[in-house]
Amino acid sequence: MILLIILFTPLLSSSNTWLQKQCIRKYIMIIIISANKFFINGIRSLVNMTMSAQRRYSQTLFLDNISDVNDKSLTIARTIIVDYSHPDIQQLAALLYRKKKIIHGDIVFVVKSEILADPVENIIINSISTIVLDYIDVTQRLQKYLQNASDHRCIKVFRKSISSLDSCVNIKLTKQEDSLLPYIISGLNNKKIAQATDLSNMMISHYRRNIYQKLNVRNIAGLYHFLHSLEGG
Repeated sequence: MILLIILFTPLLSSSNTWLQKQCIRKYIMIIIISANKFFINGIRSLVNMTMSAQRRYSQTLFLDNISDVNDKSLTIARTIIVDYSHPDIQQLAALLYRKKKIIHGDIVFVVKSEILADPVENIIINSISTIVLDYIDVTQRLQKYLQNASDHRCIKVFRKSISSLDSCVNIKLTKQEDSLLPYIISGLNNKKIAQATDLSNMMISHYRRNIYQKLNVRNIAGLYHFLHSLEGG
């Protein structure tokens, strides 16, 4: 199950900076995506409690799936909060594919620590997220984040809590290869990766081949095996 909250503001002309700032302060919509009613109710209460004194905020919209969020909403999102309670590589791949060109705001992941123990999940989440929160203390930290967001202050209130396993990998890879590793292990094909990164199919194929050769694997299955061999190392 994935929960996605989007705090977004209307697109305005950059020619009127003062008006833009005023409208950003006035209009914020929160979109929550989840199939878990209990989690939705908890988030609804948290949002209402955090923003009850902020009458300038608009409605909360609930959706069932991340695929229901259109590109326009993602483009104007100030913050995306992902409740990642169960492994779902396809959902991660969908977010990763849209991140560079469409998503310009913070991406906050709420995860269980055991999920981050998986190196594949870890590397992809690390590449997507701005902030990672553990379920143990998410209420207090998320409330603080929402308060900062509602005041339109760009304050990083937490540090990324991932012990990034790709540090074991990027010693062997170039910067470009390391940046493409999450796309490859997410299962995106060369064409999709090229679309997401503005590199040509030929270049993606070249970098993929280099990664396989440097890590001494022959295919994506071998790459998964290599990454999982790093667990506990």
